[in-house]
Amino acid sequence: DGATARGIADLPQDVREHLKELTVQSRRYGGLHAASGTLGAGASGSVRLALLGIVFRSVGLPEQYPLARFVMWLRKEGIEKEVRAHVEAHEYDWDEELANFYVAEGLHAALIEAKPQLFASSNSMVDALQNTYPNVQDVSNQEMISAIRTAISRENRLPLTLIVLDEVQQFIRQDPSLTLKIQTIAERLAGRFDGRVLLVATGQQA
Repeated sequence: DGATARGIADLPQDVREHLKELTVQSRRYGGLHAASGTLGAGASGSVRLALLGIVFRSVGLPEQYPLARFVMWLRKEGIEKEVRAHVEAHEYDWDEELANFYVAEGLHAALIEAKPQLFASSNSMVDALQNTYPNVQDVSNQEMISAIRTAISRENRLPLTLIVLDEVQQFIRQDPSLTLKIQTIAERLAGRFDGRVLLVATGQQA
C-alpha cells in the first residue's frame, strides 16, 4: 500500500532526524542503495567473491564474477536491452544464454549484430570472452573495489550504500583466518569510498 519501514516504525526523534539527513545527503550522491546476504551462501573459498555476489545481486547482476563483469560491459556500451531483445526474439532463454556465455549461440549472434566491428565471428568471440572474462577462484582487493564501484554507481555517481553481511560470526567459526580477511575487506570499503559505503556484519552469541 506504499507504506515504508521508516514511515511505520516507532523511532526516537534523533533517529528520525538522522534518517532525514541521510535522505538529504543522498540527493547529492546519487541516491541510497542497500545490499544484504550471507557470505556462506556465496563463492566457495573466496570472501571477496562472496561479497561481490551479494553486491551484484542487489543491482540485478548475475552473482558470478565473470558474468557480472560481462553484463556491466553490456550496460556501459548501452547495448544490454538490444542484445537481450535479439536473444529472446530468436527464442533463446536469456538467463540460460548468460550462464553459458562462452558458447551461447544466441548470445553470440546478438553480439555480432550489436558490435560487428568488434566481433567478426562466433569463433573469435569465444576467445575474446574467455580472455576478457575468465573464471577465477579469487580477486584482489583492488579488483573487488573496482567491481563494487562499477556495479553500484549511477550516472557516474556513487550512492550512499549499506552492505549487511548476515551470520558472519557463524561463517568465520569455520576458519579463524577468515576473520582477518573480513577485517581487511571492511577496512578497504571504509577507506576507498570516501565514507559512502557502510559495512554492517551480524553475529549471534547463542
